[in-house]
Parts: sequence; C-alpha cells; structure tokens
Amino acid sequence: MAGRDHPRGDGGSFDLPGRPGGDDVALLLHGLTGSPFELRPVADRLAQAGVRCVAPVMPGHESPEALARTSWLDWVAGARAALRELGEARRTLVVGSSMGALAACALAAESPGRVDGLALLAPALELMPMGKMAGWLSRHTPVARFLPNIHKRGGSDVGDRAMRAANPCMHAIPFRAVAELQAFQEHVDALLPRVRCPALVVAGALDGTVTVAGTRRMAGRLGGGARFVVLPRSRHLVGIDVERDRCAADVAAFFDSIPAHGGGRARETAR
Repeated sequence: MAGRDHPRGDGGSFDLPGRPGGDDVALLLHGLTGSPFELRPVADRLAQAGVRCVAPVMPGHESPEALARTSWLDWVAGARAALRELGEARRTLVVGSSMGALAACALAAESPGRVDGLALLAPALELMPMGKMAGWLSRHTPVARFLPNIHKRGGSDVGDRAMRAANPCMHAIPFRAVAELQAFQEHVDALLPRVRCPALVVAGALDGTVTVAGTRRMAGRLGGGARFVVLPRSRHLVGIDVERDRCAADVAAFFDSIPAHGGGRARETAR
C-alpha cells in the first residue's frame, strides 16, 4: 500500500503516520460504493493521538462494473490482507463504516488475538426497506440483467451538504452488490457472538440507509459487549456528517480506554 497522504476529496487509500515511535495502528474500512474519504476525519483524530492509520480501497471499488463482479468474500479477503500488512503493533484497532463494519467484525471473529478493539460506524447489518427490496429483486429475479445499477438521487446519505458534495463515492449501486451485501449480513450476523474484543457501535439517528434498530441489535449481539452511541443529527455516513467531530472524538476516546495487550505482536497473524 502506498505510504502517502491523500487530500480530502480524494477517494484513494491513505497511510497516516502516528506519533514517532508510536506502537498503535488502526485499519479503517469504508462502506459499499464508498471510499476511505468517509473515514478521514476519524483517521485524522487518531493520527493526532499517535495512532498510525491505514485505509485501503476495498475490492471492487474501481467502478460500478467492477463492484458488480465482486463478492462479499472478496471484501473480507481484501480486509484480511490489509490487516496482515499492518505488521506488529502494541494495539491493533479496526474502524469500519457501513459494509466496512461488517468486514471489521469478520476479522475480529476469525482472528480474535489480532484485533484489540473495534469502532463500528453505522454498521450495515439491516438495510432500510428499499434496500432490502433491491437485494431481494437481485437475488430472486433477473432484474440485474436489464437494470444493472441503482442510481443515487442526491448523492450519498450525508446531511452535511459540503461533505456530500466532496464525497467521491460512486453515483450508482449495482443490484448484484446489494445482494452480496445481504449475503454478507447473514454471514456476519451469525459471527457476532464470537467477536470478543471491546467495541464501540455508532448510529446516526437520521440514517436513511440502515436501520438504527439493526445497529442496536448488533451492539447487543457482540460477544464482548459494546458501547452504543446514537448521534442525533447524523445520517448514514457518521464519519463525515455534521457530528463528525464528536464521532471522531468518541472513537479516539474509546480506543484510548482499551488496554494494550500487544496487538498482533507475537500473536496469531491474520489468516
């Protein structure tokens, strides 16, 4: 992964150095049709606290056409490879936004000795009714052959107009990608009791993409328990919305409260 910083508005991967000699590292995983941009304010706050922050572009996110050919197994494989590339650290932390939160849970469940803490931002465990309908149509009808993409009206699910305009997300969602997301939801839902590390779960009260009830249910099903926070003025992409400063501060404070256990040093490596 390129070890260089990307300016805001750039959807590319980034690797922000932490404090010189710092021993903590965070992996940040973006959501479906999104990019690392949606996690940049959180990364900036963590980097200021001395944590190295690495955010890859998730598999298939070069274009809607590429995403339509990508399975949820590819998303997990990409996240797993990025975790492996982090190397040794005092603490290894994972932040996931939406679909990226599902990938974060998958990593924590399969490699419990590798992940010391999770921050799950608007995890995509349960879609709103329109999203569920799109997934059902893709899985049970030939709609994707005739209408491959769902075009986003008005951009991403962000209340902050400036951030919505700057967000370099895809402007269309492949029907097949929604079906893959639903399959991923089912897989991760079954894994949640195996996630034993400390977790922070953040929801946006005005989320129009996933249900707050589903986010709350995820927090309750995590095997190690979770702190659950609802941001009252935020929509789906809580990391860049109007309460992004509070979101970033909550993530940083939560991670700071997690004791160091050697996060990945002389422990099992990600598979």
